[in-house]
Amino acid sequence: MSRSRVLVHHPGSNHLAYELVAALQAKGFETDFDTGFFYTEDGLAARAARALPARWRGKVERELKRRSHPGVDPRRVRFLASPEIAYVAANRLGLPPGPLARVVGWRNEIFDRWVAARVRRERPAIVVGHDSSALLAQRAAREVGSLSVLNQVIGHIEAGLEVFREESERAPEFAETLVVPPAWIIERCRVEALEADHVLVPSAYVRDTLIARGTDPARIAVIPYGVDIERFRPLPKPASAPFRILFVGALSQRKGIKYLLEAMKRLRLPKAELVLVGRRIGSAEAFSAYDGVFRHVPHVPYHEVHRLFGEADIFVYPSLHEGSAFATYEALASGLPVVTTPNTGSVVRDGVDGFIVAPRDVEALMERIERLYRDRDLRLALGEAARARAEEFTWAAYRGRLASVFQGLAADHSSTSRLPK
Repeated sequence: MSRSRVLVHHPGSNHLAYELVAALQAKGFETDFDTGFFYTEDGLAARAARALPARWRGKVERELKRRSHPGVDPRRVRFLASPEIAYVAANRLGLPPGPLARVVGWRNEIFDRWVAARVRRERPAIVVGHDSSALLAQRAAREVGSLSVLNQVIGHIEAGLEVFREESERAPEFAETLVVPPAWIIERCRVEALEADHVLVPSAYVRDTLIARGTDPARIAVIPYGVDIERFRPLPKPASAPFRILFVGALSQRKGIKYLLEAMKRLRLPKAELVLVGRRIGSAEAFSAYDGVFRHVPHVPYHEVHRLFGEADIFVYPSLHEGSAFATYEALASGLPVVTTPNTGSVVRDGVDGFIVAPRDVEALMERIERLYRDRDLRLALGEAARARAEEFTWAAYRGRLASVFQGLAADHSSTSRLPK
């Protein structure tokens, strides 16, 4: 067994998994990455894309580049592409959310078995998996004496399902935006959190949902995410621009979207607009009651989204169940006061760089939005504090926090006999 080697695995495209791998490699850990597909400039996919007609090439290359990271060493990346290709095809063909969730589960199961076989064969010191695709590799790690780490990027699945059941009763018109996975996937996620030797979480919200369902607090490490503060930064706004409230994310009730729409519908603020950026989940019918309340931007390429933050005055994200919403970090870095909930798992401080309101509290949303709309001095002060807060959560800071945890894990593994059972 390699006493220093770390194996990280994720079956799909996940920017935060890439950041974790890049962080470990940058800090000197001997880290391999197993995934479904990873793009490199000199790889076969890149060469094939460059051979496409010009009208298709740009779109294909943008999609491929989402599956890359400049900090990840491509020589240490290994693929199992076929399950991920099947999932992407099903998604592009418009498979409904329920059947698509089963395809995701099938993809994760096949990938997990592939990684588990590698763990048994190669015996790395530490195996890092991600929720819903880590169970078999975790068990293989235990068999060979490796340390298993679960990177839990969202609150416990059972906490999410409780929210879904409640929201289906409270807002039945948005129920189709809440996708419940099959029972076997729910059980897999439940067991992963109980069996992992250690669990990484991005926020106190995720930690608390795990502890409430049996995970030992001593096995949990909270490591908030980071943000690119060079790319996301405050921009000057024209004096004639409307007061712009921004939301960026999937338009689903998990994000509390109805409560934001309801708050804006009741406020009717003059010379203000709500901009919703993201893919609408489900049909348009649920949103019809709010026609004229918002402007919808279905898709913005990631390399352009920072401009939308730069054009906004405040950012509102009333989510009901998250891990640590990446968009809230981007909003802080852009100098925007953030109105959000504790369930978002953000690093926003109430009354310092934004406001924390209770989930589902439309009146509180209205009060905070209107206060920021009418009080320019408060808005600017919170925005300045927001930028300073973001500077505490750069990706460099994330790497330092992660390295500290993994140095402790590696020392623990080296000093403890973990004989295969």
